[in-house]
Amino acid sequence: MIHELRPGGAEHVLFDLADELNKDGRYRPVIASLRLAGPMERQFEQAGIKIYQRLLRDRYDILVIWRMLKIIRRENIKIIVAVGSGGNRMFWATLVAKLAGIKIVVWSHTYSQPGHPEFELATRILFPLVDKVIALGKRHKLSLAWRDKCPAGKIAIIPNGIRVERFFNPQWRDKARSKLGLADEHITAIAMIANLRKSKRHDIFIEASKKIVAKRRDVHFFIIGDGPNRPKVLQLIQESELQGQFLSFIGHRDDLNEILPGLDIVCIVSEYQECLSLVAIQAMATGVIVVSNMIGSMDELIEDGYTGLFYYPLDADCLANKILNLIDNKDKMKKIVEQARNKVKEYFHITRMKNDFIRLFDELLDNKYKPESTIAEGKFINITQKR
Repeated sequence: MIHELRPGGAEHVLFDLADELNKDGRYRPVIASLRLAGPMERQFEQAGIKIYQRLLRDRYDILVIWRMLKIIRRENIKIIVAVGSGGNRMFWATLVAKLAGIKIVVWSHTYSQPGHPEFELATRILFPLVDKVIALGKRHKLSLAWRDKCPAGKIAIIPNGIRVERFFNPQWRDKARSKLGLADEHITAIAMIANLRKSKRHDIFIEASKKIVAKRRDVHFFIIGDGPNRPKVLQLIQESELQGQFLSFIGHRDDLNEILPGLDIVCIVSEYQECLSLVAIQAMATGVIVVSNMIGSMDELIEDGYTGLFYYPLDADCLANKILNLIDNKDKMKKIVEQARNKVKEYFHITRMKNDFIRLFDELLDNKYKPESTIAEGKFINITQKR
């Protein structure tokens, strides 16, 4: 169950997981969208994944229970996975699952911070009815237990996974640079790829861009994405006086895997909610260095100075200095690229994530088959050892 299928990290991970489960054959995924399915509807349908949509007509539409119960009977549903924390998804999914006598799993993708809770009170009181809550990492699990008061014994750790092979081919770089309008290979391409929401802090990225351009001219910045804060971001770009020569806004792109190889650095500048960035995993698989603030479970993906870089505090000066120091050390950049790619291949592949979900589903349904996995049910191995 999801709110709608708009392009975003959680939605793309959901598609890859559903597609892999569909191909595996042990579990048949069905999507239930509370609103209209959204822009990704066709992608799911082309993969042979059935979608039910417009199940919730308004916030207080209790007939959503009847509609969901009909789908459960028709499709012989055994488990509901609420994709995303709290909100209507978790509320209605939990009630329906308990009425139907089936299992309910909440797949959390965001990270609670003071003033920005992941779960509302109305959904927190449902924790006793939930069978499992999925965290994306060890730190995320601790946050769910401590801040959100989720029973620790109900939390399983399943980090995001990607189809690594889609994001790396050295021959793609020239084509990607051409798409980005970069003719000079000596230009360092630095991007922020995120939905245009206030919490993503595009203002910090733009301000850092200005500080970097003031010190060197062999750089070009890209803002990739779309969202409700678009007018404000466009205003900041215009006021920066960088647009065109040093800064390009290219909006939402469906061909991100074809653009990433043309970049050198991707920045994570989220103020809250970010947990385990899908963009960061994709960038690292492609050979693009990730520079991130310390947030969520990002330290389980990035080992500072080894598979990526952290900056602190969250401000333009710190981000700019970190990028400038990195650009000046090409040998270090090459080492980080290789080490980051190896880590993604080993720990963040879609096959590992699919097997973790199968293991979780099997345990919930008390099936005997147990696919091997290194990360599931809180059995989190240390993948961030000090180098």
